[in-house]
Amino acid sequence: MSAARFLVPAEMTGRELLRRPVALGLLTALPLAFYGAQAHHSDHAVVTGGIAMAFSIAGASIFAALTARPVDQRLVLAGYRPHELLLGRLLLLELFGVVVAGLFSVVMVLGTGPSDSSALVGGVVLVAVMSVPFGLAVGTLAPHELEGVLILIGVVGVQLTLESTQTIAKLLPFWGPDRLIQRSIDPTIGAGAAVPVVIVYAIGLLGAAAYVMRRRAPVRGSAGA
Repeated sequence: MSAARFLVPAEMTGRELLRRPVALGLLTALPLAFYGAQAHHSDHAVVTGGIAMAFSIAGASIFAALTARPVDQRLVLAGYRPHELLLGRLLLLELFGVVVAGLFSVVMVLGTGPSDSSALVGGVVLVAVMSVPFGLAVGTLAPHELEGVLILIGVVGVQLTLESTQTIAKLLPFWGPDRLIQRSIDPTIGAGAAVPVVIVYAIGLLGAAAYVMRRRAPVRGSAGA
């Protein structure tokens, strides 16, 4: 499989993100505002800001997946496979996620000064890693942007309201990053399962997205039928 096969969907995703500077700016400013509202009176602000960062990265991934559907149909007819389109999109969005995670890490380390800065940075990076598969899966499954955004708000909102020790919190996709970020302010919190949980969730969500994309893909040779 040639690496060049991933460049077309990655480039298209990048162009689509560049067309939405205001939306991306607002999606990034929102979780930073959540953090800023708590930063001066609560160490827990890093948990709120770190998990809420999913609004930015997962939101961009949802938009990218939804707007790419018509183009994906043409690319499949041109010879691209659905998983190539998905992986190309994944790579570009993860790069975007790393940039956003870097911004949030700097702001929160300087603003809060957690006892374990490496755990905070690691947790924020895990949020970015998890947000892209989550957003792509939601964008693939949701019929429209409104439904996709509501699912994102629901999942992230519930995650933010729960303690990480609660059973339902452990079933949500951002539990692993939540534990690691909490460890940055409370070293007694164990976070050994954080990375494995994220990996399992990410693989499962990408698998679901790939399955739906294959089911929707047009049959080659049918364009002129």
